[in-house]
Amino acid sequence: MQVKLYASLRVAAGTKMMDVQVGAGTSLRDVLLEVTRRYPVLESHIWNAPGELSDHAHVFVNGENFRHLAGLDTLLNPDDHVDIFPPVVGG
Repeated sequence: MQVKLYASLRVAAGTKMMDVQVGAGTSLRDVLLEVTRRYPVLESHIWNAPGELSDHAHVFVNGENFRHLAGLDTLLNPDDHVDIFPPVVGG
């Protein structure tokens, strides 16, 4: 499956997209843990503590906010895509 990073997350990781293998029973939590395993610099942007997602991380599965799905327990398929955005600020 594809995971896309946006804005400052993309800059911090030095990549905009990565492929993550998912199998039966793979959850969004598993995928986010894999993302931060590959790119430890993203850990403080995504997690407050191990397994506790930051309130500032905006995560979408197939265009839907994960909070409107099954949260971090949302099960994923190989053809899904995950988008991760940093906090949005503006003036």
